[in-house]
Amino acid sequence: MKKLILWIFTLATLLAGFITTIIIITVWVLFGRQQIDFELQTQDVIFILLSIASILFICLYVVFYRQFIDVKKLLSENPFSEVYSIYTNSFNPFVSIKKAIKKNNDKSNAELEKLNTLEQYRREYIGNVSHELKTPIFNIQGYVEALLDGGLEDKNVNRNFLEKADKNVDRMINIVEDLQTISRFEARELGLQKEPFGIYQLIEDVVETEKETAAKSHISFELFGGKEIMVYADKFRIRQVLTNLLVNSIKYSKPIGGETSIRIYDLENSIKVEISDNGIGIDQRHLARIFERFYRVDSSRSREKGGSGLGLAIVKHIIEAHGETIEVLSTPGVGTVFSFSLSKSELTN
Repeated sequence: MKKLILWIFTLATLLAGFITTIIIITVWVLFGRQQIDFELQTQDVIFILLSIASILFICLYVVFYRQFIDVKKLLSENPFSEVYSIYTNSFNPFVSIKKAIKKNNDKSNAELEKLNTLEQYRREYIGNVSHELKTPIFNIQGYVEALLDGGLEDKNVNRNFLEKADKNVDRMINIVEDLQTISRFEARELGLQKEPFGIYQLIEDVVETEKETAAKSHISFELFGGKEIMVYADKFRIRQVLTNLLVNSIKYSKPIGGETSIRIYDLENSIKVEISDNGIGIDQRHLARIFERFYRVDSSRSREKGGSGLGLAIVKHIIEAHGETIEVLSTPGVGTVFSFSLSKSELTN
């Protein structure tokens, strides 16, 4: 505010000086030519100068100052920006306004770009949810219609169709539960129940649980790092992470000779779990999006293998809730490596 008033005062003084000079020259020329003795006293010049400067200052104050205040208010009301001051180190307020508006526009453009990205993601997300739920709903509808059309009386058909309908109901329930889990993580409503436990034993349990599924796909598991290490984390959630990553490696394994390796690295204050496979791999253009909800690298293969399409999104949320990050490296035709860290428990020797 002080800079603006100073600028108005300086401008008014300069203009007053210019106008006073013009008046003196005009009076001298007019009265000089008529040979009239004209003597302009110093105090008269000062009086004229101050009078003009005062009038100009008031006029400039009314014209500029209030307008600048309105501009500042409009800038501060911009929903995409912080409250900017329109006055910078520049003495000229117009330069200050230009800088403030440019800064405001840059911020607004960035926010609009972000909103457009979120809107596109929202459309994709709604489309994906609709598609994921539509498939089991249509399947259930087909089985029910077949039963109502006479299949209910056929003992060779009714139980088979009911079992298939039940599987599709389970799929829908899994999708809804996974969506609720992600939403609760994002809303920070789902707290972690941390406790000390042996990471090697947990991995062994998960491997044993998924071994039968892997065998059906001719996939072998290999676990390295037999030394037990105590970690401090949510055991149930880490089991989810391990299960999702192992199931993922099964889905995208090679048709013959698939191998999944699980390695545990003992670091200073933490451990690192690395799950690698020799599967089909992931192209680089997909890596940045594989943790998005419902994002599938190969839609037909993923849906054929089942799953909600939310596994990796849940994995990412769980690991980040532990204050860690999950990393992925992949080469098409070679395989994929997922890795994450966990803090050691104080019980670790």
